[in-house]
Amino acid sequence: MTEQDEATYTIDQLAAHTGVPSRTIRFYQSKGALPSPVRRGRKAFYGPRHVERLELIARLQDRGLQIRAIRNLLDQLDCGQASLEDWLGFEAELRTPWSEDAPELLTEVEIQERLSDRPPGLLAALIKAGLLEREANQYLVRSPALLKMVLILEANGIDVETANGAAGILARHMSKAANELSLHFEEHMSDRLRDGSLDNSGQLLSTLKPIALEAAGVIFAQEIQRALEQMLHEGRLAHVASGRVGDDPETPDD
Repeated sequence: MTEQDEATYTIDQLAAHTGVPSRTIRFYQSKGALPSPVRRGRKAFYGPRHVERLELIARLQDRGLQIRAIRNLLDQLDCGQASLEDWLGFEAELRTPWSEDAPELLTEVEIQERLSDRPPGLLAALIKAGLLEREANQYLVRSPALLKMVLILEANGIDVETANGAAGILARHMSKAANELSLHFEEHMSDRLRDGSLDNSGQLLSTLKPIALEAAGVIFAQEIQRALEQMLHEGRLAHVASGRVGDDPETPDD
């Protein structure tokens, strides 16, 4: 039986069968994500291929893909340039956390114990900075590792606002670097992944994760050392080197 023979659904019947509204089906067609229907005279009919494609689109949307990305992936699948199983495996591997810094909930007692012997107002400052979120009688900590680092800095004289601002600077620049690196690897390695001259992408990703984390730490440590040494040699950190972090270096002693 040919595809034309199998195409028996009108668009309204396809919508009823799949639960996808007619206007959404037309939208998918307009974006190239859904194949054109079979024409018989002035009427359009859909078949099993369209049902399967709508189910696949729904699966990919559940994984967070926008329609443009879905269309591009489906084009690669149709041309044999990609395997759905490989893509799903790679996507699942990619979603695996790259660090063990998982969100946690702390009770009122737990947060008070963690902040014991700390100055008044610290809890409010952490909430204002977004490091803690109050939920009824609990506190959500989205990044326990980041909270721990901010508390260490606070104990050494660096206030929460300053520490959180530093984290924001890191996030902005690392986000840009991550995007540039992703484009760099795509440009230089996509052809080799497609033609099979490299191992599968899932194995490549599992290798990349620890190297990326180590490289980020090593390179950042080198760069922050270089920047601080330059500031010191320019005389901009003399008061820090002398241990007088809170003093104004231009204000003489009484």
